[in-house]
Amino acid sequence: MNAKEANSISIITYLDQIGIRPSKVKAGYCFYLSPYRDEKTPSFKVDTIKNLWVDFGDGNTGGTLIDLVLKLNPSYGIAEAIREISSVSGSSFSLQQPTISDVNTTRKEPSGITIIKTKPLGNNQAITDYINSRGISLETADNFCREIYYSIGDKRYFGLGNPNENGWAIWNKYWKGCTAQGVSHYINHAADLCLFEGIFDLMSYAEINRNKQCREDYMVLNSLANLKSALPEIQKYRIVNLFLDRDKAGIAATKTLTETLPTCRDQTECFSPYKDLNEFWIGREKMWVRR
Repeated sequence: MNAKEANSISIITYLDQIGIRPSKVKAGYCFYLSPYRDEKTPSFKVDTIKNLWVDFGDGNTGGTLIDLVLKLNPSYGIAEAIREISSVSGSSFSLQQPTISDVNTTRKEPSGITIIKTKPLGNNQAITDYINSRGISLETADNFCREIYYSIGDKRYFGLGNPNENGWAIWNKYWKGCTAQGVSHYINHAADLCLFEGIFDLMSYAEINRNKQCREDYMVLNSLANLKSALPEIQKYRIVNLFLDRDKAGIAATKTLTETLPTCRDQTECFSPYKDLNEFWIGREKMWVRR
């Protein structure tokens, strides 16, 4: 990707892919809370026709998509900015209705978790090692996740984050939590949906099928507690393949869905006798190593 190609990518699409949604949508333009500084009134405008942005609250700073990526990542040069745009736009999926901003300024969430900043994967070796320990390649994880730097109280942490409709689900070797509950809906404009409990199950599915031509939408519940609110969206699909956990709660949810929605198909036998798809994928990898 060269600079011209990078700047041809829609700024609106790029912001959507990294989890930033507009506060106000009008014909020909959108307004956002500035993605790189704190403000309460949206003053960051994107012209959807000219594909340019301007931040009225920052001395009318503005420009192209590359200019925006450089503003979001002050340590980047143009080459790094183009790689970032290529990495983000390379995913064929869009995440439906994420509302958490991907910013480099502190933002405290209702959960008590304060998001300090996010980065593309590959900047933090400990996070990369954690991803790999779960049997997932950085290339696959990059389609769905970001590095999250956050604090709880006066202590700082980092982890792997996947955005949901209301915030971030965060994982590391020692802890998992979320800034706010919500589902993650990855849309590829397909007729069929694959439903998972956790992001590692989805990424395991992506690894298993990486050489196949699959056109499907994906939904990660992040918690079975979100299933009820996700049902209206689930019911829109022609077929829903269920990959929920094979524990008591997951089995019960699978049974309820298959009995009440004729479009649902129980696919958990494909990873039996393991509890979930990621455990199956890790177990398969270990089995090949032993051989």
